[in-house]
Amino acid sequence: MAEESMRTMRLAAGLIASLLVGAASPAPEPDGYRMQDFRAPTPATLKGAIVLDAEALHTVIERGRVVLIDAMVAPRKPKGSAPETPWMPPPRLDIPGSLWLADIGLGTLPPGVDTWFRHQLANATMGDKGKLLVFYCLPNCWMSWNAAKRALSYGYPHVAWFPGGTEAWKAAGYRLVPNQPVFPPEQP
Repeated sequence: MAEESMRTMRLAAGLIASLLVGAASPAPEPDGYRMQDFRAPTPATLKGAIVLDAEALHTVIERGRVVLIDAMVAPRKPKGSAPETPWMPPPRLDIPGSLWLADIGLGTLPPGVDTWFRHQLANATMGDKGKLLVFYCLPNCWMSWNAAKRALSYGYPHVAWFPGGTEAWKAAGYRLVPNQPVFPPEQP
């Protein structure tokens, strides 16, 4: 009984989060990538991808064969800081089991970052393109939308986008865990 009550509460929280995420009018789906203003209303869809809410994502995770990818930009130590200057970036809480790949949602990827991203996806899936790739970050964040669209362009047939991101996940009653970013190689 308690388990069913908890499930009902999570479902209600997920619905509320979905309503909050959808409160702003969705943007039209562009043909290409979003190139600027990454924190703005996103489309409700991504052609070729599945769009998930928190409850659907939870179900997908329970079934396995999924790779969770946080596309959030990660803060870096300010350039010009002395090497001995401590750097304590703000913590990022993620969906458990996620791979946080910084900079993959930019509108244009430098060639080195593009190659790095392809390599990261191949490693994360262990070369199995049958695995579902789920991209997320925060509500109204184009980084995950761009990253998911890019994975589709790389030939990954099973791509999902979780537009509510970590905020919707938390609002649905699911836990978040601290995570560290994986950075692409420095570009000249």
